[in-house]
Amino acid sequence: MPATKTRKTPVNKIDQRKKEILILSAVTLFGGILRFAYLERWSFWVDEVLTVLNAQDFSLKQFQINPIPYAAVRLSISFFGLSEFGTRVIPALVGIASILLIYSMGKSLINKHVGILSALFLATLNWHVYWSQNARAYVFTLFFALLATWFFYLAIEQNRSRLMFIALASSILLIASHTLSAMLIPSLAVYSVGLWLSGKTSFNRRYCLLLLIFFVPLGLPLVLLALPRFQTYLFSGWGLNEWKRSPLYIISTLVYGLSIPVTIAALSETVIRPIRRPQAFLLCYAGVPLILFLGFSQLLNVAGYYLFFTVPAYLLLAASICERIWSLRQISLPIRCILPAVIVTVMLSQNYIYFRLENGGRSKWKEAFETIESKFQENDRIVLSVPQMGEYYVPKARSTYIKEMMNDLEGFEREIRLNSRRTWFLVDVEDFNIFDSDQRLRQWIRKNATYIKSHPAFSRYRDRTIHIYLLDTN
Repeated sequence: MPATKTRKTPVNKIDQRKKEILILSAVTLFGGILRFAYLERWSFWVDEVLTVLNAQDFSLKQFQINPIPYAAVRLSISFFGLSEFGTRVIPALVGIASILLIYSMGKSLINKHVGILSALFLATLNWHVYWSQNARAYVFTLFFALLATWFFYLAIEQNRSRLMFIALASSILLIASHTLSAMLIPSLAVYSVGLWLSGKTSFNRRYCLLLLIFFVPLGLPLVLLALPRFQTYLFSGWGLNEWKRSPLYIISTLVYGLSIPVTIAALSETVIRPIRRPQAFLLCYAGVPLILFLGFSQLLNVAGYYLFFTVPAYLLLAASICERIWSLRQISLPIRCILPAVIVTVMLSQNYIYFRLENGGRSKWKEAFETIESKFQENDRIVLSVPQMGEYYVPKARSTYIKEMMNDLEGFEREIRLNSRRTWFLVDVEDFNIFDSDQRLRQWIRKNATYIKSHPAFSRYRDRTIHIYLLDTN
């Protein structure tokens, strides 16, 4: 009986695969170190503490319209405890998993070099580090957007309904993470129609079935627009755009988060002809939500960081142009390395500023409440712009919303003196600059209360300092 021949993998391919795994492991490990560094040290900030407080009560009866982050934070607390570290562990792990996921997507769409580069860019991207260190929704939107877009692309390319069902499930989880991330769905619709109109795919029964599997279930929730509760969530305080967020604000936030080198590299990839199929897909992924958000910004309170789920598209496009330049062997090696080296250097410098100078992009609420707690007496009251911050950090104290005081400053002063109650004032400059722009309230506090201490913090061109005052009528 003749011996069966076994196919042997060439030694050089095995070595290349080992090298690829080693590089990816190093990139992921470095990304993990960045995401867990100072995780306990950073104070909660306003939106984050609201998520933490609501997550503790999250259940089917106390359901939130964006359930994924609340469920994840509650699960994180149950395993790791109620603390800054404990609430952020699962978001940090999801951030690390996203590095591996974007590598897989880049390798699948283009090649392994794009996969490694995009993983390196995401691992060092400070915007992603920041949201990975937050008990908020946005790191989940990026993760599920990666899953949804990757499997959608594969389902179309391989004509497999099973992959399309995975894309559908990922899209549902994406929308359950943050409602406005649903703007990803039109980008996939534009790509699907574009393939058909360009003649690159035939609109046959199989292609039609794949699109029906994906788009019909995602179209059904549009009936929610008829529900008063959903309308209240979507438009209450949003329709007036009271924060005055403009298209310029959205674009500047996106560019700042991505960094200028990544933005320029991604744009460069979109103008090179001919546009390859993966690049066309990534262009739809990045561009359509941006266009929709810019249009809706005049009606809705649309923040630039809501587009965080589109970040992988820009990083993959940037990695693709780096790979194109690398393939030009007639250019010397140092020149071919310039663009990726510049991108990584800028990202590392942003991380240095973030960790060493910007206090993680947060105000020092934790330190401010530690100052109060060391001198706190029974029946003391705390007046601040976000009472929930006091509810978390000093639960034994009565916290008062600062705007209640502003509405009747004289009555508030009479009530304090009548009850001989010590009152702490936490003046966080960032918020006070909005509702106390004329500094009338701050002048009153400086005049009547005693200055205790300041906790300075400056990040993202904003003064996030917190000043502490004590009014003691005894």
